[in-house]
Formats: sequence, structure tokens, C-alpha cells
Amino acid sequence: MSITPENSALGNLAKILVFMRPYKGQLLVLILLTSILAVLAVFPPLVTKILIDRVFTSGDTSVFFLFGFLMVAIASFSHLLGLCQSMLCVWLGQRFVFDVRFKLYQHMLRLSLRFFGKHSVGKLVNRLMGDSGTVQQMLTGQSVTVLSDLIVASCAILATFLISWRMAGLLLLILTLFVLNYRLSIRQIIMASRSVRKSYDRLSGGVQNRLVANMAVKTFGAETRENSVFSGQSDETLFYGKMQGIAGNNFSMNVGLIQALGNALLYFIGCALVLQGELSYGEVVAFCAYGTQLLWPAVRFSQLASQLQQVSIATERLFEIFDEPPEIQNAEDAVSLPHLTGQVDFEEVHFHYEAGKEIIKGFTLHVKPGDTIALIGPTGCGKSTILNLIIRYYDITGGKLLLDGVEVARLDLRQLRRQFGIVLQESHLFSTSIRENIRYSRPTASDVDVEEAARTAEIHDFILTLPQGYDTAVGDFGVELSVGQKQRINIARAICANPAILIMDEATSSLDSDSEQAIQKAMEKVLAGRTSFVVAHRLSTIKNASQIILLDKGVIQERGTHAELMAIPNGRYQELYTKHMGKGVIEE
Repeated sequence: MSITPENSALGNLAKILVFMRPYKGQLLVLILLTSILAVLAVFPPLVTKILIDRVFTSGDTSVFFLFGFLMVAIASFSHLLGLCQSMLCVWLGQRFVFDVRFKLYQHMLRLSLRFFGKHSVGKLVNRLMGDSGTVQQMLTGQSVTVLSDLIVASCAILATFLISWRMAGLLLLILTLFVLNYRLSIRQIIMASRSVRKSYDRLSGGVQNRLVANMAVKTFGAETRENSVFSGQSDETLFYGKMQGIAGNNFSMNVGLIQALGNALLYFIGCALVLQGELSYGEVVAFCAYGTQLLWPAVRFSQLASQLQQVSIATERLFEIFDEPPEIQNAEDAVSLPHLTGQVDFEEVHFHYEAGKEIIKGFTLHVKPGDTIALIGPTGCGKSTILNLIIRYYDITGGKLLLDGVEVARLDLRQLRRQFGIVLQESHLFSTSIRENIRYSRPTASDVDVEEAARTAEIHDFILTLPQGYDTAVGDFGVELSVGQKQRINIARAICANPAILIMDEATSSLDSDSEQAIQKAMEKVLAGRTSFVVAHRLSTIKNASQIILLDKGVIQERGTHAELMAIPNGRYQELYTKHMGKGVIEE
């Protein structure tokens, strides 16, 4: 079966309606209110016909006040029900979009680093906030009147045929013009809408990347160049936005024209039939009222059909993420090890990001609890990848990786991640207080634990000089910190986790030598009894490691303590150390 805009849209809507299951009761109430309003809408034209033909034309005033009161009662009751309907609709719409966003956010957090490497943050935020907001249009007042319109239209068609079959046939002909207008316009609207959303993804991703890298932009004086890039991406968005606007405007203008001409034609022919004696004045007025009840739903259906395509495209984009399976998941027979000793064993481990391009090749390493492992080697040799495999950000593609004798893939994922304290080269703090930033790794940590971690990271004294001390906010609307200060707070966060395994990936590269020495000395007692993996260029960090692993192209070239590696004749580590020991840093 070919995929048309209609069945594609309905298929997408069927997916998103799953989120309405918890609100079946409220939906039934909404449908009931809408149905009652639809039935009430059928009576006013009939009452108007009776008033004109019996009261104003025939002079029968006995029913004047009765039917006048009936008109007022119907209008008042309809208004009351309509108010309840709109309030319920707003509540359902807000709950609906909240649930969609929350479920999508939950799903995003479960996705692997590989997924986030493929998609920019700006693009994902656009999906999370923009597309989910568009989907909320499903539960606007206009969309929930579809049921009401269907009931009203069914009654109106029956009524018009009872009044005049010839005029009813003309009315159906006018309705086919709405269908024709939809068919001619919808594909252009869909194409323009998809192009607009894709261009917004590119624009959002570009803006996010450039604002994050604003220091690099300023450093290289690239403001003019970036302005030009932003202008080009904005022009693309503007172009597709104009296409979408023109397509939607043409569609709406045609709908308005068909409605206006249809009303005029019905009035003209109705008056002609009155002059010929085939219809009464009341019948013409009633027919035109029922005709309006048919034409207005046709107008709303047309507008809703366009809106439906917007919602369908947004739903399609949301489910591109919902349908992305989490690459790293708990095993069905996951093993619970809430407290690791820190023993790590690599047995002929292989790994690749892309098939045929191995990053780690036959890596074998046995780490005893409390060992400090220093990983060194040229950029791209696999140092950070080894760390990612231990934390299970990725699954190995061959061999075995065990923690405390259990394969990493079999360990309970949440418990596993809580065993690590991690400090990366690029520090990141949340827009909250310093206390909450440090406590982020262990929410149950006491204030004493937080301050002890800060002392170990040599940042406690500085924090006390801030206006609110540990309660000082950082990030947006907070105090500005230097790179080194941010990194020390990150280190305090890792220490506060009380980890079994500590991972430091160029963690002290942003600190000066004095600060690093102070931290190294303070952390000796923290590292005691804990396994640690360190990627560093500082010789002071490397020298004290239990084992130094020199990697190249995913293969161990040399391993041993500093003394053992220095004893290897013409060894590569010996060459590096001798060449750079005056600088204190091994340069790759």
C-alpha cells in the first residue's frame, strides 16, 4: 500500500495517542460534553424556522415567548458546557505535552554516548521542547470539536435534504471544493513544514555549538565569520519559513473564498426558490443556518487537516528518538554488586566504534584493588576509550572485561555507575549552588562530607571567601569561576561519591603545578584502597602509578612501573621521559 499524507499522518497520530491512555476517563467526559454541545447546536435553526413561519409570517404569537425562552436557554446551557469543555481541554493538553516531554527526556538519558555523538544538543532540545509543543495542538479546542462537527454535520445534511434536495445537492458540491483544495495544497505544506523543521535543527545545533565555544570564537577573532555562518543558516530557515507561510496562506485563503462564495450562492438560490413559491422564508433561513453548520466544519476540517500534518511531522521527529533503542541496557540476569573492591581484568579485549576500524586490539590488563594505572600514548591511541569501557559507556566487541570477577555487561548498570568517581578534562558545573554541585555525585552526602571533599580538592578555603560560601550559585546568574576552580569543584564531586574506582582523564591539566602538587598530596589518602585510572601527561602523576601503560593504536607497547620502564634499554617510555623531564610534561 502506498504511503499517502493521510495514512502517514494517522499512523503517526496513533503512536502519540498512546500517551493519552492514563486519561481515558477525562477523555470520555470530554467526548460526552462535545456530543451534548453538538446535539444542542442542531436546535437553533429549527426554532428559528418555527418563529419565522408561525409567528412572524402566520401571526401565531402563542408560541413566541416559549420559543424565545428556549433560544435563550439553549444558548446559556451551551455556553456553560463549552466553558467546562475548554477548561478540560486545556488541562488535558498540558498534561499530555508534559507526559510526552518527560518520557522523551527519560528515554534520552538512557541513550548511549554514541547517540549524543551523532546529534547536536541544539537539535535534541528542539525536538524535546519545540516538537512536543506542536504535538499539543492535538488537544486544542479546535481539534476536539471534530466529534462535535461530525455529529452536527450528519444532522445538518439530513435536515437540508428534508428541506430541499436540490439545494442540498448544491451544498454537497460546494463541500467537494474544500476536499479538492486540500488535495492540491497538502503536499506543498508537508514539504515546506519538514524543510522548516530540519533547517531549525541545523540552526539550533549551530548556535549551541558556537555559544559553547564562544571563547574560541573570540580568541581567533571569528565573530564576523560566525555572523556570516549564522546569517546563512538563518536565511535558509527564512526561505523555508516563507515557503511554509505562503503554502499555508494560500490554503487558508482558498478555504475562505470557497466558504464566502458558497454562502452567497446558497442565499441567492434560496431567495429565488422563495420567489417561485417552492420554499418558505423560514425554510430558507433554516437551510442557510444548516448550510453554515456544514460549511464551518468543512472550514475547520481543512484548517485542522493542515494542522494535523504539522502534528504528524512533529510526531514523526519525536519517534525518531523514541524508536532509538538504548545501546547499553541491563542484562536480564543482572548481578547486584553494591560495593566493588576495585579489581579490574581485561582479557584480550577488542572494541570498535565502526565495524572494521578497531580502536582497542587484544588489550589485556589485570588490576588489583588499590592499584593506580596510568595510561599514556599519542592522541587517538585508545586511552579514553579504555576508561569508557570500564564505566560501560560502550560494550566491548570481543574478549572479556570483568569487575570483581564479574563481566561488566552482567552488572546492574545503575549500581555499576555509582561505583565510579570521574573527573574529565573539560569541567562542567550545573547552574546551582557549589554545595549541590559537589553533592551531585552522592545526593545523600552530608554537609560535612561535602566540605571534606572540598578540602581534599584544595577548594574549601576559596569557597569560604565567596558571598554565600557553599551556597553560592555558579553558572547562569551565579559567580564566575576560573577553569582551575571549576575543575577543583569537579574533583571534589568525584571524591564526594566515595568511589571504589576513581577515573581521572586529564583531570589536572587545567591546574598550575603548585595546585596540582597540593591536590596530589591531599589525594594520597583518598586513593588509598581505591583503584584509580589516570590519563595524564604530568610526569609527577605518572611516576607514582602502580602500572604505567604505554598505548599506541589500541595495543600495549610497554607496561610496568616507572622504574621498570626506565630500565628497558632504548625503551619508548624512557625516551619520552628523558626528552621531557625538564618540562614536567610528556608531549605526544
